[in-house]
Amino acid sequence: MRLGAIPGATPDKWVTRWRERYPDFALSVDRFDEAGQLERLRAGTVDVGYIRFREDTQAPTGEDLHRVWLYREAPVVCASRDHWVAAAETSVTWEEIAAEPFFDPAEMLQDAQSADPEQTTAAEDVHTPKQGTDLAVGERMALEVVASGAGLVVLPNSVARMFARRDIVIREIEGIPGYDVGLAWLREVDSPVIQEFIGVARGRKPGSGRSEISSGVESKATSKSGAKPESKQKPNPKRAAAGAAPGRSRPGQKPGSRRGQPPRGRRRPR
Repeated sequence: MRLGAIPGATPDKWVTRWRERYPDFALSVDRFDEAGQLERLRAGTVDVGYIRFREDTQAPTGEDLHRVWLYREAPVVCASRDHWVAAAETSVTWEEIAAEPFFDPAEMLQDAQSADPEQTTAAEDVHTPKQGTDLAVGERMALEVVASGAGLVVLPNSVARMFARRDIVIREIEGIPGYDVGLAWLREVDSPVIQEFIGVARGRKPGSGRSEISSGVESKATSKSGAKPESKQKPNPKRAAAGAAPGRSRPGQKPGSRRGQPPRGRRRPR
């Protein structure tokens, strides 16, 4: 199974859990720019992919795709350390920054591609995984300009943290919608393996009765015939000693017992 990650996504925890529980089902992770994710899913470039959309917009996933939302992340503004936004401790309101100049990473990337045909050709190939500085080129360009103090850029919190710089501050924005983050996959390729991965991503515990695939860890503890080895109960030494004690096999009066005799110090009634 091939998972398509986007900037800001951190699937490491899910991947680790998957490989521990299901070592017989290979899982690979490739990173791409956020743009083109739906195209990659429909082309079969990835089996499951991260998707991120503003919460106030309807995600254009279409009826041919399954989707499940996992969490919502806050929008943040990135500004130069010399900008007045840096004076805010944790957040600013949209009304406070609405009049400031903003940069759009997608537009900046498009302008750069128009000026450099070679860069345009490379960017149009949305099906090739990207690494290092080739990933999120538009966001990197916007942050570079923001660091100069020329304006601001609004990004999902995870993306801003991923490309954080010492000369830039990050503050949450109050009063605008956040971003819904989830996973999507084609309906026609849906399978028990994909469903199990979605369960892992949503926090399903190991050994859940909803699982439709067998864990490789469990299969190692299973005999060749398919039956789990019988558990051997350890003998209880106290019970064994009690059962073997002489004179205890049937009830009877102990030697020297005064059962049936009057208590000591009292006279027998006449």
